[in-house]
Amino acid sequence: MLNTPKAGWLLPVLAFCSFLVGFDAIATVPLLPSISASTDMPLASGGLLYAGYAVAYALAAPCMGSLSDRWSRKGILLIGIVLFGASTALVGMGRTFAELMLFRVLTGIGAGMMEPVVYAIAGDAYAYDRRGRAMGIITAALISSSVLGVPLAGAIADFASWSWAFWIIASLAVIALAGAAAVIPNGAPNHGSPEFIAHIRLAFRDPSVFWSLLGSFLYFGALQGMFALTGVFYFTHYGLGSGETGLLLMAAGASSVAGSLLGGKWADRTRKQRVIAIAGVLSGLSVFALSLFIGILWVSVLLHIVWAALYAAGQSAFTALVSELDPRSRGTVLSLNSSAMYIGASALSALALALLGTGAFWPIGLMCGAANVLAAVIAAVAIRERGLAGH
Repeated sequence: MLNTPKAGWLLPVLAFCSFLVGFDAIATVPLLPSISASTDMPLASGGLLYAGYAVAYALAAPCMGSLSDRWSRKGILLIGIVLFGASTALVGMGRTFAELMLFRVLTGIGAGMMEPVVYAIAGDAYAYDRRGRAMGIITAALISSSVLGVPLAGAIADFASWSWAFWIIASLAVIALAGAAAVIPNGAPNHGSPEFIAHIRLAFRDPSVFWSLLGSFLYFGALQGMFALTGVFYFTHYGLGSGETGLLLMAAGASSVAGSLLGGKWADRTRKQRVIAIAGVLSGLSVFALSLFIGILWVSVLLHIVWAALYAAGQSAFTALVSELDPRSRGTVLSLNSSAMYIGASALSALALALLGTGAFWPIGLMCGAANVLAAVIAAVAIRERGLAGH
């Protein structure tokens, strides 16, 4: 772990960067009607703003993660923050759908430079037996954006305009840039790291790295498969409007933050694999139960909150586990896993939407629950946990 006068600021700065990435990603959700009303963007095409962002993130992250292994994590992060902040400011100035799409793609590239490198810097700075807590805090910051981001972005749009929501995020990026420049140490972390193509080959040669990608695909995909249809679920079965569902999602988000923090600490006291196995299986059972036990609102809400906490606990442990699979290529491995998460989210969300055509939610719950359990089995059986000397 770093032992400098600035070391105490490292984790807050990394967490703040993570929060900004999450805030920006989710900010478009409540703003789509306002954006559509003041631009030529059709409201029905609003989802493409997130899709463009996610695809750009998934494609950029592996390249930038590999570059951070061979050049400088700090350099990649700083450039990413500049691109992220500038592109976000330009989104606020966009007045055509083409402009908005271009700027959101650029923002996704900036985010793809930031988030995996944030986790890689934490992996470099914190010993494995203390890394779960660090990853838990960073993940909690990312998740907290879902608690604060939607209502905050909506409030800004109501008070001023939708453009100001993006301009405020861009202003916060300037603060993140100053903090990262001041706190993060200089220097390339891994001299002599192999080239990008060699890193990609590693993903298919090292069984643990390969299985971690599949685990990330399934674990995050399981979350998004059900989460993407939350509004439909509560409207269909309980008649809840967007405001009521928003409050419920805020409660679930707060539960996720708590789960992430507690899961990180738990992972430092035992094997990360054990935490993933327990949290993954229980998370899978919870989301399946949520889709089955319909008719009593408080039961659904309780199951939703439990599911959110268990998922987040497992996610913190999973990130800490992955961060030690190949320390020499930590940036590449973590960025590949980030891409796998976004691809999994897109794939399982699309499958969930197709399953919704059956008229029932239990097939969606079964799919997401099975994905959670399978990811837990992969983490427990197929991935070799390294860095256990401190336990």
